Amino acid sequence: MSDTKDTNVATFLQKLGNIKAEYVSAFLPSKKTTLKLKPLNLRQQKDIISSVADGVAGMISFTRILNNAIIDATGDETVKIQDRAPLTIALRASALGDTYKDGEKTISLVQILNTYKTYTPEFKDEDVVTHNGITVNVSIPTLKEENLTIKKLEEEIKRNGEKNNTKNLGSIYIYEIIKYIQSIKIDDIEVDYTSLKVKEKIEIIENLPLILNKKIINFIESIRKEEREILTVDDVTVEINPSFFDAE
Repeated sequence: MSDTKDTNVATFLQKLGNIKAEYVSAFLPSKKTTLKLKPLNLRQQKDIISSVADGVAGMISFTRILNNAIIDATGDETVKIQDRAPLTIALRASALGDTYKDGEKTISLVQILNTYKTYTPEFKDEDVVTHNGITVNVSIPTLKEENLTIKKLEEEIKRNGEKNNTKNLGSIYIYEIIKYIQSIKIDDIEVDYTSLKVKEKIEIIENLPLILNKKIINFIESIRKEEREILTVDDVTVEINPSFFDAE
C-alpha cells in the first residue's frame, strides 16, 4: 500500500511539473523588452519569507534567494540589478495581488510597472572613474554575478559571527563596492578585477584613495536613487524585503 502511495505521489509531482504555467508578462529595463516569467511557487515564497528571521545575514540571503527566483523565472542569467525591482513586483503582483499597503495608505503596483515601461534612466550601465592616475571601470552586475559575491559575503559574516554587527556592516560596505568593479588601472598596469580572489579584491579596495571609493559609491547610488523614486507613489515607497511576499 505504501509503495502504491509513493508511486502515486511521484506521478502526481511529475504531472504537476508538466502543467503549463500561466506566464507573467514583465518589462526588462536593461534590454528595453518585454518577457515572460514563470510564476513563483510556494517553496520559493517560503524560502524568501523565512530569511526575515536571520537578522543581517538573513537580509543578505534574501537578496541571493530572490535573485535565484528571478533567474529561474526568466531563464536568463544576464538579468541585471536594475531589472530586479520591476521583475520582483511583476511576480509578486501576479501571485499575491496588485495592492501594496503602507499603514493606512494603499497603492497599485501596476502603476509602478507602467512607469518602468516608459521612463528613460539617467544612470549609466557602465562608467569610468579616475583619481590621481588610477582608473576604475565600473558597471552594473548581473544577478548571477551579484550572487557569486553574496555567497562570499555570507561566508565572511559566518566567520565574523552573525551578532558582530559592526564588523558585518563593514563587510557589507566593502562587498557592495566589489560587485560593481570590472577593472583597475594604474599607469600602464591593468588588473582584471573580476578574475581576482576575494581577498585580493578586498585588499585593493581598502587601499584605494577614499575620494575614488566615493566616486564608485556615487555610481552605485545613482542607480538606487532612481529605483527609489520609481518605487515611490503618493509618498508611499514600496520596500522589497521578505514581508513584501507575505500573503497577509
